[in-house]
Amino acid sequence: MSTDARPVFSITVDFDLVPGRLVQRLNRFMALAEVNGGEVYAHLPNSGRLLTAFYPGDSAYLKRCGSRLGRKSIYSVFAIQHGGIMIIVDAQFSNLLARRLIELGLLSGLDGYIVAKENFRVGEGIGSRLDFMLERSSNKFFVEVKSVTHVVDGIALFPDAPTLRGRLHLRQLMRLLTHGFGAGIIFSVQRPDAYLVKPNDYVDPEFAALLREAIFRGVKVFTLKSTFQPPKTVEVEPNEPRFQP
Repeated sequence: MSTDARPVFSITVDFDLVPGRLVQRLNRFMALAEVNGGEVYAHLPNSGRLLTAFYPGDSAYLKRCGSRLGRKSIYSVFAIQHGGIMIIVDAQFSNLLARRLIELGLLSGLDGYIVAKENFRVGEGIGSRLDFMLERSSNKFFVEVKSVTHVVDGIALFPDAPTLRGRLHLRQLMRLLTHGFGAGIIFSVQRPDAYLVKPNDYVDPEFAALLREAIFRGVKVFTLKSTFQPPKTVEVEPNEPRFQP
């Protein structure tokens, strides 16, 4: 029996999911899908290009959100199955997973911390919000979570589109270091077929250079990898895949 099995944490999602099929991406945040033989609009909660995740004709699982004033659709795309690989495209779901792992002490280097604030403002201007402020005794540690869906030949690459906000977040984390706080970034790979995660030099060389500078200055990098197993289970591997700057 192998003695180096990696820990896997399972959760059951607490929202309704319905199977469907992708028809077309209409714009940055809206898709056309087929559900129960009819076409419906579906919110696409991911600003990335999804070049290796969104393919018309693929099966998808859609979250039923309910009606809301001003909302164009009652559906939101949660996951897409392409080539046998299940990909969670809901970028905000990464925050839920990261929070769970932090609370359970399953991310190496963040054990003992509690989530004190979430999605909070630490300054003025674009990118001034960060995902988490953690506390352990009198220590504060600031964290930004990045959802990763772009994988090429087993390598998860972030970002898949130029990210001004991502660059601003890195600068912000470096500024927090100068004030004596801890700071880190979590890359949440939302598909199971990656063994490595790297900055995407080709798509956003400025982000890649800033990330390497941030690491040199002391910003920590954490990873997790998730696999959606229909109908409602998500398996999460903390501290996977390996990060390479």
